[in-house]
Amino acid sequence: MGSKKPSKPKVVQTEDPAVTAQKAADEAAKKANEETAAAKAKKQRSSLLSQAGAAGTVIEQGKRTLGA
Repeated sequence: MGSKKPSKPKVVQTEDPAVTAQKAADEAAKKANEETAAAKAKKQRSSLLSQAGAAGTVIEQGKRTLGA
C-alpha cells in the first residue's frame, strides 16, 4: 500500500465582484427605464382620453346652448 498524495483541489474561476455588481446595476437600470417608459405611455394615453372626454363635454354643452 503506497501512500497517495492528496490531489489538489480544483480552482473554480469566480467573476470579479465589481463586474458582477456592474451587471446587476445595468440590469436594474434597464428594468427601471422600461417601467418608467410604460408609466409615461400609460399616463399619456390617460391624458389624451381625459382631454377627448372634456372636448366632448364642451361640444355637448355648445349644442345645448345653440339648440342644435
